[in-house]
Amino acid sequence: MRSRAILLVSVLALAFSVSLKGADLMERFALDPGGDSFAPQELTFDLYGFYGSRDKGGSDEDAWGPGVGINYFITKYVGVGAETYADAFEPPYLINGMGIFRYPLGDSGLAPYAFGGFGRQWDHAAQWLGYIGGGLEYRLNPLTGAFVDVREVFADRTRDYEMVRFGFRFQLR
Repeated sequence: MRSRAILLVSVLALAFSVSLKGADLMERFALDPGGDSFAPQELTFDLYGFYGSRDKGGSDEDAWGPGVGINYFITKYVGVGAETYADAFEPPYLINGMGIFRYPLGDSGLAPYAFGGFGRQWDHAAQWLGYIGGGLEYRLNPLTGAFVDVREVFADRTRDYEMVRFGFRFQLR
């Protein structure tokens, strides 16, 4: 199982490095939210931190850690995504898939979104997970956004928990 986690993280890191190749860092983080920042057929890479109300084993201890994800928006409003994250800065131990609905608010650079999905945790407390949530993304420019979202996670074998994600979303060119 650990080799799968290492392979997944390697593929996502490669995707992130390819995304930065198309634009320098100054262009990536320049503040220019005007225009239509949200497009159909958009492929994005998420790099984020998270807070969870339970740790990876399901105990009542808070959890913090890093995460990565990839999203593809079929239309301007509807997309799909996959993600993994690691509590306590250990190797990733789960993978999630989700459906996403976003609603860009004109030229403001803001887009509230709702999502739901399921996943599998294979280490610590091996179980199936389902979740629903919502969030807000702010596009600094058409290439880069900042986001925050919250979700309720319904765990198969441990108690349910809440999770907050906060990070950056990079468009892959």
